Formats: sequence, C-alpha cells, structure tokens
Amino acid sequence: MNHLTTAQEEQLRNIGTYLRNCREEQEKSIEEIALKTFISLRSLRALEAGRCEELPEPVFVQGFIRRYAETLNLDSTTLIQSFATEVVSPPSDSPDSQAEISESARISRSRQPFLLYIGIGGIVAIGGLVYLLNQVFKPQPSIPAQESVTIEQQLNPNQPVVTSTPAPTVSDPTFPVQITVETKGESWVRVSVDGKTEFEGILTEDDSPKSWNAKNELTIRSGNAGAVWVSLNQKTAKPLGEMGEVKDVTFTPTQDW
Repeated sequence: MNHLTTAQEEQLRNIGTYLRNCREEQEKSIEEIALKTFISLRSLRALEAGRCEELPEPVFVQGFIRRYAETLNLDSTTLIQSFATEVVSPPSDSPDSQAEISESARISRSRQPFLLYIGIGGIVAIGGLVYLLNQVFKPQPSIPAQESVTIEQQLNPNQPVVTSTPAPTVSDPTFPVQITVETKGESWVRVSVDGKTEFEGILTEDDSPKSWNAKNELTIRSGNAGAVWVSLNQKTAKPLGEMGEVKDVTFTPTQDW
C-alpha cells in the first residue's frame, strides 16, 4: 500500500486486531473467512496483522473490511468510517499555499450539489422542449415496406420479390480497441483510455453493461477481477481474473482476448 499516513496505518492495525479477535471469539478459521469473502488468504493475514505494505490501495482495503465485518455480523459501516481512504498529497513549500488548497477544496465540495441540481434541471427542460418540437413537426408515417411488396405481388403475381438485407454491424476502424464490461458481483473498477482515466468507481451486478473505445490501448484495473467480465471487440466475454484478485489488464489492437 502506498501513500498511507501514520494515522491510517494505526487505524488499519486497530481494525485488523479487532477483526481477528472477533473471528477467534466466534471460533471461525481464517480459511472460512476467505471462502465467504472471496479475499485471498495472503490479504486477510496482512489485514489482521496490519502489514500495510502487503495490501492494495485504501479503497480496496475498505472493501475488504466491509466484507470481513459482514461475514462476522459486525457493524461494517462504523468500521469503514473509522478508516480514512483519502490519500495525503505532499506538503507545499508555503503554509499559505497549503491553506489556499484546503479552502479551494472545501468550496468545490460545497458547490457540487448545487451544480448537480442545475445540471439535472437543465436536462429535464431540454428534454421537454425536444419532446414538444417532435410532436409539432412529427412527419407522417410512410407506407410500410411489407405493404408495398404486397401491392406489387398483386399487380405482378409471377414476378419474384427482391428484399434488401441490412448490412452487418462492423467495428469502427477508428477505434480498434472496443470493450464491453459487465459485472457479476461488486467490484471497484478504473478504466483508462489512451492514458486518460475515463471511469473510476464501484460497479455491481445491478449496473447495466458499459462500453469504452480506444485508439491505442485501454487498461482496466479491478479490485475483484472475478466479478468483472470483459468482451473485446464483440467477442465472447471472459472474467478479468479470479474472485477477490486485484488485477490490471491492458488491451491493444494486436491483443487477442
């Protein structure tokens, strides 16, 4: 684990000790916890012992804590809240600069709900306007193709009818790397397209499949690789890795999945 503060390391050691004691009081083995949480034994032992250097980023560790606590019927919400996941940036040379950064962050967080409400209101207004315009200028329905063919058959019963076949769907050559991601469980996922992060967050099995396109490369990092199924260029989807495994996979135009 990188960039942990001293306070975060102390919090993690306390949480790990608490979970281990609760597990032993309930007479459950660590192997049983691994089977129920899909967390590797190596990660569970590191969590209980507070070995921060053997654990992934704080956001993954927070998920480990939640699953471990729920398996023991503990208050997972309180435990998660007691472990901060924010990563502390290196201090600036000037105390005034640091104070300005903190103030800017506070103002930005306070404006987020306001900007969200404005955005939603604007979308609703635009959607209503588009609907009204479509109703006013809605074109008259054309004669269905099947009806035209029927008339032609009636006039020329001996003439064969030729129907057109729609062209098959092909991949966009502009983006040779095209993936679709479907989650069959809960996992933290980060997607980088041509070096730029396009998505980062928690996906569950209730979320609809998501797609991304890239010109050169596309990288997926998952905190629970077995729950993330990926289809490359419309091929059969496969899991990114094993359940509970933290894994990175990079897709390129020459790679076969």
